[in-house]
Amino acid sequence: MFNIQHALNINKLFKDFNNREMNQFLISSQYRTIDYQSGQVIAIEGEPLTEIGLVLDGIVEIQKNYPSGKTVVINQLAIGNVFGEVAIFSSKKVFPSTISSVTKSKIMFVNKINVLKICLQNEKLLKNLLQLLSEKILILDQHLKFLSGETIRQKICLYLLEHYREQQALKIHIAVSREKMAEQFGVARPSLSRELNRMKCEGLIELDKHAITIKELSAIENVL
Repeated sequence: MFNIQHALNINKLFKDFNNREMNQFLISSQYRTIDYQSGQVIAIEGEPLTEIGLVLDGIVEIQKNYPSGKTVVINQLAIGNVFGEVAIFSSKKVFPSTISSVTKSKIMFVNKINVLKICLQNEKLLKNLLQLLSEKILILDQHLKFLSGETIRQKICLYLLEHYREQQALKIHIAVSREKMAEQFGVARPSLSRELNRMKCEGLIELDKHAITIKELSAIENVL
């Protein structure tokens, strides 16, 4: 039998919750769970948004679909992640992006009214929700920085400098694939790979499978 409480224990919304508080949430939230198959759409951009979704199992993908047929993957969410918590408190109250299940997944849905009610009853949930919202705003700001570069090289340098500041090291560990990095930059993967190889040939960086080492920090900064 699937253990919902175990899945929620690693969710940032329930940081510092004890067993009593977790049980109270499960009772008060009047949640529902839905199982999705790989490739199944969970929500479509523009649909009414009345619930937040908590990923209990599997991986889901946040996508932006364009009239031309192009699809850009904004993010992937695994167990412990939440979606819909930003837009649900906006005036539009619609899904800003399409959400699809990459693998088999299980999602818990909690109505906005119940979320607000529990926040009034439990200060921890309110604090965790505000922290989650703040972190997502910072991540969005980071993505906008990457997209602000006029050239692919500028986008790469913005990315490297941002992670250099975060990791405090010239060897930048990259958690995403080249394909995902290209999607973050809004460019084609082959174009990104060509520019990375050019920078390597110029002695600016070294490339590994899961890392990029900055060889000439001042030159990277001068690109901007």
